[in-house]
Amino acid sequence: MTTGAIPFVEEAFGGNDIFVFVIIALGFMVIWLLPKQFESRFFSFLIISYGIVWASLFDNTIGAAPFDFYDILDGPKYTIMDVIAYLMYGPYGYFFIYIFDRFHIKGRYVAFYIILWTCFGVAFELVNVMVGVFTYKDGFTWVFSIPIYLFVQSFLLIFYKYLKG
Repeated sequence: MTTGAIPFVEEAFGGNDIFVFVIIALGFMVIWLLPKQFESRFFSFLIISYGIVWASLFDNTIGAAPFDFYDILDGPKYTIMDVIAYLMYGPYGYFFIYIFDRFHIKGRYVAFYIILWTCFGVAFELVNVMVGVFTYKDGFTWVFSIPIYLFVQSFLLIFYKYLKG
């Protein structure tokens, strides 16, 4: 840390930070504008929180020591913007469950649905890499994210079914 620097605060605010704020604002605005699908706000809150919690869990394991496969935003230093970036994944999980519930996806279509959303997740991750939200290190590549998306989305469906009773 440089002399006079405030811990957890960005030293520079750039395009990648603006991108994060725009994605978060758009995601939550779309949630607000969509017809209400779920019986309670608390249910929606749990689904949104799920995405945020899993994003922070993986970013703080494989994105930090001892693995340290990628940096978030402006480098290895942990800042408040890193925490804010986790909010991008709340709407992602909400849309995943919203569409699943709205269209009553069942049977063999569930696997196709998870694969489709995994492709979307990887594409979104690659956009984040292009704008500098994520910087891969030590040979890490988007391919390694595929099993993570498959797991997180599969478990989200289990969580959703548990919440629905």
